[in-house]
Amino acid sequence: MYKKLSQKPIVVCSDRTEEQQRLTAELSRDFDNISSCHLTQLESTLDVQPQAYVVIGWLQPSAELRLIIELCRERNHPLLVVLKRLNPNDMNRLPDRMDYALLPADSKFSIVPWVEQAYITRQSFAVLQSEIERLSMRLDERKLIEKAKGLLMKMHQVDEEAAYAAMRKSAMQSSQTLAQVARNLLQTLEALR
Repeated sequence: MYKKLSQKPIVVCSDRTEEQQRLTAELSRDFDNISSCHLTQLESTLDVQPQAYVVIGWLQPSAELRLIIELCRERNHPLLVVLKRLNPNDMNRLPDRMDYALLPADSKFSIVPWVEQAYITRQSFAVLQSEIERLSMRLDERKLIEKAKGLLMKMHQVDEEAAYAAMRKSAMQSSQTLAQVARNLLQTLEALR
């Protein structure tokens, strides 16, 4: 994976010039396309390089770091955060979702595997987010179906099984999903009120 990874653009940003230089120098051994920027330039740099991996060197958790993490999450950039200091009290300054890799600045490990871990973490998070959205949509559809079924039961004095069978038959005849039939039924009944 390192060979493939080395082709990806890397954006390095830090709150300290010496840390930015250190990270850039370490990454330059394994990566061909590295850009360095200041916090004020980060958003425009990511606009130019939408496929970039981001490596942040920060003194300690702060509001600015939290904004960077959220920006990378919104734009789906793999993110490695290298922190100089991390106290237990600082943990609440970091977002609850750990969709990035976190590394202490004094670590003796190479940064490359951590950049790869940031990529894997971002991909896993994206898959989980997609699954959450899919399940939320299914739950919303289920609520619509149950509401429409309840209205049919009340209006036509039928049991749950008969109401469900009527909605299912309507869905098959109209080549719609059960949720679409429920939505149409609820809209029609709302218009009649």
